[in-house]
Amino acid sequence: MTELRRRESERILGNWYIAMEVCMTYIIAGFGRFGRLALERLLKRKPESHIVVVDDRADLADVQQFPHVAGVCGDAAEFLIQSAFLDEDDIVIPMVPFHLAAAYVLARDPAIRETALPPALDALLPNPVRLNPSTVTCSRADFVCPDNCPEDDVCSVTGEPRLEPLHKAIEQLKLSKCNIVVQRSYQILPGVGGYPFGELDRLPALITKGKNALATSCRCHGILTGLER
Repeated sequence: MTELRRRESERILGNWYIAMEVCMTYIIAGFGRFGRLALERLLKRKPESHIVVVDDRADLADVQQFPHVAGVCGDAAEFLIQSAFLDEDDIVIPMVPFHLAAAYVLARDPAIRETALPPALDALLPNPVRLNPSTVTCSRADFVCPDNCPEDDVCSVTGEPRLEPLHKAIEQLKLSKCNIVVQRSYQILPGVGGYPFGELDRLPALITKGKNALATSCRCHGILTGLER
């Protein structure tokens, strides 16, 4: 890490920077409805946690009232790239209205660009919804899930046993001339998922020459973005 990045982290977070070097940190990327729910649940269930909330549009003044919470106004992907205090085990909780893992990879490596996903992909995914030519969402559910789903072996809505985890199913997909990379989203608390920063930081190296489909997926839901090196 460069000295410039270290000084910038100290400038943004002040004394927080020193504390976060020795404590696990949760980074909530996005402070809309679900970002606020994530903060509320972390504060209730993990009250001693150090939390950083990052959003380039929301008013973050109200998060400063909590002793272990810092608000940063800025782009989430750029913050993750520039912040020197993050350790591999710190948890990123993506609550932004775009594919954060893909945005991070694109910002980290200028040799990677966004590209259209193969049209054949949609037929291999459950309940696909194309957001644009390069991004598709998918879900095991054809209904709106509760925001506090515990991700148990039995669906809390249908009462039926869950199928194979979606992140595993996506890993096993076979697409002609397209490498598939999956970032699993782990459940932190009911309705709150995320992944270690170290896993996110290793994604650019997994993007191979040619076409790739980068997915972020939990047990039932996923988003995929086309990337090309």
